[in-house]
Amino acid sequence: MLAELLYWLFPYQIFKSVFFRAGLAYLTAFLLVNFIMPKVIRAFRRHGLTADFTPYEESRGPYAGATPIMGGVVLLPAVLFAFSLWGWFNRYSVVLMLVTLAFGAVGALDDWAKVLQKRRILAGVEEKKSYADKADGISGGLRLGLEFLITIGAVLFLVIENGGLDTHLHIPGVPMKSWMPELSQWFFIPFVVLVIVGGANAVNLTDGLDSLATVPVITSAVFIGAAAYITGDVEWSERLKILYLTEQLKELVVFAITLIAACFAFLKFNSPPASIYMGDVGSLGMGAAISTMFVLVGAELYLPIVGGTFVLAAISVIIQRVWFKVAAKKKGRDWALKNRFFYRAPYHHHTQELLTFREEGPQVRSIWHDWAVKLGWGKLSDEDKYLNREQVNNKVIWNNHLRAVFLLVIALMIFFKVR
Repeated sequence: MLAELLYWLFPYQIFKSVFFRAGLAYLTAFLLVNFIMPKVIRAFRRHGLTADFTPYEESRGPYAGATPIMGGVVLLPAVLFAFSLWGWFNRYSVVLMLVTLAFGAVGALDDWAKVLQKRRILAGVEEKKSYADKADGISGGLRLGLEFLITIGAVLFLVIENGGLDTHLHIPGVPMKSWMPELSQWFFIPFVVLVIVGGANAVNLTDGLDSLATVPVITSAVFIGAAAYITGDVEWSERLKILYLTEQLKELVVFAITLIAACFAFLKFNSPPASIYMGDVGSLGMGAAISTMFVLVGAELYLPIVGGTFVLAAISVIIQRVWFKVAAKKKGRDWALKNRFFYRAPYHHHTQELLTFREEGPQVRSIWHDWAVKLGWGKLSDEDKYLNREQVNNKVIWNNHLRAVFLLVIALMIFFKVR
């Protein structure tokens, strides 16, 4: 908006430059998050905006209460405001902004429901469930229903609107000239809807430890920003033998850089020990933004590669739930409670259990861990485990971050060179 106004007033090419505007968007989002977040953290602490059942107690010393959630109420507005200033509006950027905002609103509704339930339980109005260590939000069915409704509307608009979405499927590692199947709209629309909704919820499931989801969001944004620039540039797409789509996709570069800036600024407050979590409002909004950009660029099948951390979290939750239901039906609930597929799900919680030293051993059996030990690669000696929970978490978090960077490199190599 501001960039377009400046170009209208002063028609210099610099105000159209994607990299110049991306740099200004980066600085705007980064400074906004750094300026606003400390004030929001203090306010959220005072008002008890957490999902943990720990009452807020005022003290003159360091804060000892539960970590606030809903950091996304700063992240998403910072991203959208910065892009509104320095990005150029077109059908792709507007749809991307609306999807991000709508998913963030669904996440905010879910987070607020958790806060309200926690308050009711602490006030004695509602009884806490025996197995719950945190408050529940809105029902999963309602949340998914809203997400599907938003996504179907956005995808239908892009498909029906003149120009639409490219329905070719880019198979990783297969040269486009050799094989690039074109999907019918009857298959393409449900496919990309599942990509966006599944991707958003996979990011949400990954956001379970300090900064765990933040770094993979950054690496995913780096990949899709690079892919958007190439697919939106005639010369570079020809040079790298990548399908050229439209120059309008270059605006996704500005959005991706803005997302990266907000995440880097957020790491100051979200890195271990976290002062605030992004919450569902942040993880759903950012997850939807990342997934939508992959769809717009036509790189849907690269999302499971560069976003492998998100996929691992989602698949582990699905396997755990299916295993429990089948085991409970065949052998009874008590047996299923003591014989899980993973120690815990998502997978990063399973890794926590593996790295935690206990003299008596775990009370729950993991089928997956038993298989891994039999295959010779799942055994972990006691000297490689930790007594301190903070040490365990740091190990899990850094392993996750390194995996995210590794997957980014692999995805870039395949997308740009393995053709």
